[in-house]
Amino acid sequence: MTVWNDCQSMGEEATKTIQTRLHIASGERSWLHDARLASREIFNQTIHLKQQGYTRTKIQQEVDRDDFLRNNKCAVVGKALQTWDSYQSLLDWWREQDDPDGGKPTPPSTDKSGAYPLVMAHTEGYRLTVDDDTNRVQVRISPKPYKKVTGHLRGEPDAMDELRDAITSDEVDVGQAELLYRDGVYYLHVTVTREFDVPDPDISDTLVGVDINERNVALTALDHETMRTKGTLVLDYGRVKQERQRYHTITTRCQEHGKTSIHRKLGDKEERFTEWVLHRLSRAVVAFAEQFPNPVIVFEDMEGIREEMQYGSYMNRRLHKLPFHKFETFVSYKATWLEIPTDTVDAYYNSKTCSCCGERGDRQGRRFRCPNDECDVVQDHADRNASVNIAWREKAKLDGNNADYRTHKTQPQVRLVRLSGSGRVSRPTSSRSLAEQGVLAHG
Repeated sequence: MTVWNDCQSMGEEATKTIQTRLHIASGERSWLHDARLASREIFNQTIHLKQQGYTRTKIQQEVDRDDFLRNNKCAVVGKALQTWDSYQSLLDWWREQDDPDGGKPTPPSTDKSGAYPLVMAHTEGYRLTVDDDTNRVQVRISPKPYKKVTGHLRGEPDAMDELRDAITSDEVDVGQAELLYRDGVYYLHVTVTREFDVPDPDISDTLVGVDINERNVALTALDHETMRTKGTLVLDYGRVKQERQRYHTITTRCQEHGKTSIHRKLGDKEERFTEWVLHRLSRAVVAFAEQFPNPVIVFEDMEGIREEMQYGSYMNRRLHKLPFHKFETFVSYKATWLEIPTDTVDAYYNSKTCSCCGERGDRQGRRFRCPNDECDVVQDHADRNASVNIAWREKAKLDGNNADYRTHKTQPQVRLVRLSGSGRVSRPTSSRSLAEQGVLAHG
């Protein structure tokens, strides 16, 4: 299985994580368990020292220990500090709210027990090689000084092929790996990074507008020259909204009764669930765009818009906590890996403007109606109308056209795909190839 990570220098470099199962041939499993327990202690100590204002260099000196590789220690400290930075970012957002009394983010725990993923650098904490005779990916892990655990990795065929290519290629870097344990099985998650030649958006032949809101992600692909509709799809992920609201209610009650440990556990579950769904949504978006020649994926530029949305504390929390930015990031680095460019356009009135004539229309539930008698467009899904506007604005941006550029007279119907926590869909997609790829399937 492949999981995508953040990319650096949009359109140039991307990193993703390949998930594999570890089959041990030699060495003691207890060494791996002990190293993961030591990782937990180092993580807790790092967060505790960071709260006291220690620098990264000072923290690494303080948490040094003889029974743990120094390179592995530096990697665990780095991951702990990333967790701290994420908390600080969320805390800064919370402080900017008009009603910051409820739902204050809690700092990472410093008293958790149990194991923590062992984070290792390639060639130092672990090493991968390809056996020429068996074509297996061999692994050697150093959980303790002078202690080695060896074996081989297994995974999905495509993922293993990518991993073999990364090991043997000079153009792909094998990075850090995390050792995890679940249901009696050890897993090794390996990151690989490579550079890409992503084309500029202005040479794209297909404009894929993406509109995301509380419940749906609407996609529309338009031909850059003729602006004919090539495809359209609406992904329904309302389960995320429901789950986030449920977790918020539970954690608020836990905070009121001082049950901070339960609050932290639920917060971790909410984050894992949300990211699980967002990865599948973003994979579906990229797979949809990949069907068409030379696509560019276009988002609304939400910077400034979010700060202006003030609907009271309840609605502000709902809207501002929606994972717009994280979703866009997930799509962007998946697209980068396939050398598909991404771009942004103005977000103002995309959902209220008729994509055929440009008049301000009326939204009734999920339907959109244009009040212009000469146009009289009725769209079965207002969010799809917004995705068409996003694609239109990308054309105007690329062509340098500030005039009234809309020429659509009709709009195609849309099929809805529901992406729930189970990973199942309730209706077929509007693209047979998209369905055949199983981008919305569980796993």
